[in-house]
Amino acid sequence: MIAILVGPPGSGKGTQAKVLTGKFGIPQISTGDMLRAAKAAGTLDPQYRAIMDAGGLVPDQAMIDLIDKRIDDADCKNGFLLDGFPRTVPQAEALERLLAGRSLTIDAVLQLDVARSLLEERLIHRRTDKRSGQIYHLVYNPPPPDAELEHRADDRPEAVGKRLDAYEAMTAALLPYYEAKGLLRRVDGVGKPEEVTARVLGALGRAHPEES
Repeated sequence: MIAILVGPPGSGKGTQAKVLTGKFGIPQISTGDMLRAAKAAGTLDPQYRAIMDAGGLVPDQAMIDLIDKRIDDADCKNGFLLDGFPRTVPQAEALERLLAGRSLTIDAVLQLDVARSLLEERLIHRRTDKRSGQIYHLVYNPPPPDAELEHRADDRPEAVGKRLDAYEAMTAALLPYYEAKGLLRRVDGVGKPEEVTARVLGALGRAHPEES
């Protein structure tokens, strides 16, 4: 199975990605993680490193090259779950060309739908324990009294608004693009994690009628 997981910050993508990779025995491929790892290992092209250091966006071709190399690994033989890529139509088109060159196709694009007001609540009240790295939520999953809490800069109200605006702007054309291809599966991302998981699996079942 080759699937793309799409959703705004705070939609629960990380939680669902872990479930899907475990159930289907496929890896989660995060281009952001790969870029950071390549940078840390010193294997990232110097020109791309300079762009990252300046806070810019790495060119699409660099992302495609990373994916091309990654899916050669043995753990991708049964497919993979893309997280964070593509985010634009040109990226989607480049990905399709890459996959077509390998006689591969996308099975489904999963979009987790969560109202913006709830996304803001989820993100703004999120805190991390500096000692353990455990993530808590002041409303839904309060930390223990002795936790040393950190409020990440990108979870502060002004940053959250900008992150959501950027996501909406980047994906405005992407979702209709995949919908026109019959690949988009919109999933209600509100509820307990296991409830959302059931909806996600149901949506994937529609992508594979013969397996449902």
